[in-house]
Amino acid sequence: MSNLIITAGSVTAALRLEKKLNAAGIINSAVIHTPPAINSGGCSYSVRAPYKNLNLIKEVLADKRVKYRRLFSEETVNGERAYNALS
Repeated sequence: MSNLIITAGSVTAALRLEKKLNAAGIINSAVIHTPPAINSGGCSYSVRAPYKNLNLIKEVLADKRVKYRRLFSEETVNGERAYNALS
């Protein structure tokens, strides 16, 4: 199963994002430390959510004008996590 990682500009932004996603019915979202492979400095918090909810997540981000840095897909390949930038 793949996940979506949404990097945030601050821990407060990550918590707000998680709250908005949970309110939209994406109950498996969670605030996490940003994986080192995609951390480009700054805030070290992100939100992980199921990739299958990508379209709904994009709607929530646009509708609620939630600020975020980037979107990544996260998959496990040969026992290791791999990340691909989506935006």
